[in-house]
Amino acid sequence: MPPKIFLTGASGYIGGDVLHALLSAHPDWESSITVLLRNKAYETAFKSAYPGINLFFASLDDVSAIADAVSKHELVVHFALSADHLPSAEAIVAGLNKRGGGIYIHTSGTDVLLGARSEGHPTGEVTVIDDWDGIEVVTSLPDDAPHRNVDKFVLASGSDTLKTAIICPSTVYGTGRGLVSQRSDQIPNLARLILQQQQGLQLADGRTFWNSVHVYDLARLYVRFVDDAIGESNAARGRLAWNRDGYYLVESGRYFWAEIAQQITSEAYRLGLLPAEKMVVVEGDVLAPAGRPVGNYAVEAKTVRARRLLGWEAVEGSLPDEIPAIVRAEAARLDLRNGETGSMTGRGEGEKAGVFA
Repeated sequence: MPPKIFLTGASGYIGGDVLHALLSAHPDWESSITVLLRNKAYETAFKSAYPGINLFFASLDDVSAIADAVSKHELVVHFALSADHLPSAEAIVAGLNKRGGGIYIHTSGTDVLLGARSEGHPTGEVTVIDDWDGIEVVTSLPDDAPHRNVDKFVLASGSDTLKTAIICPSTVYGTGRGLVSQRSDQIPNLARLILQQQQGLQLADGRTFWNSVHVYDLARLYVRFVDDAIGESNAARGRLAWNRDGYYLVESGRYFWAEIAQQITSEAYRLGLLPAEKMVVVEGDVLAPAGRPVGNYAVEAKTVRARRLLGWEAVEGSLPDEIPAIVRAEAARLDLRNGETGSMTGRGEGEKAGVFA
């Protein structure tokens, strides 16, 4: 019998892709899945793509309604503002406890690891934090770390009857397969800034970096996790870690912000979107739309738990592989193209200016 699943954020980038992946793997689950939508305008799209799916319309602050809806499901996957919206997490826990327990898969973000940095961190030294040997570090970060208040609540809510897990992805890239949002934020926002300001932008410290993972690889992990979680509910013992040990960092490698900014700039110049390839050094607040990790040089996440317990490995292309598509997409959003054809032609060798054909 298909499991009864409650999923939030289905109109979002990650949630939409995970829903696509879940129903591609298990088309017979469609009528047993309920998705929380905050916008009635999406009803037609969801009913057209997934005729059997159950739609639940509510604000994330409608905690009583969410708790009541959750109580009718055995497993919850939370994406909608999940990293920072405490009331919705509280409602989910209340609903699952109301039914006598269940499974809560929560989504956070590796920004939380910025709380592991110290003011006096030696220049050039990087602290690598994994979710296996470093689980105590991950689950006991300072209270002022990003997302930490919600993480703490979820970690403290686990019990013998309520199994909780936190999946914590780094920068997510790639074009999503969801019905509404297919765009990530951090790298597209950086590309957008460069295109708007008509010059390459980077921090003075070229060593700043962060981790990343392709949205398809991340969705594949969620599907595998849900499959194993459902299997465990019908077995005496499983292989997943839950509650205080149920914290899963997700990454497939690191990238340097300066290198990505240079690749964006070079690609934009090649397409005739920038007058030059030169990079301009700016302050961190200029790059704020790219996210908090833009100034990180001290902390790196490492995925161990998902690899050991689930056999998960990333198989999609790297972030640099996606840069041409990101630049083209952001240029289209900014309408930096010929209004008639919308096509792009780049600079030929020796040309000084590129045009849109």
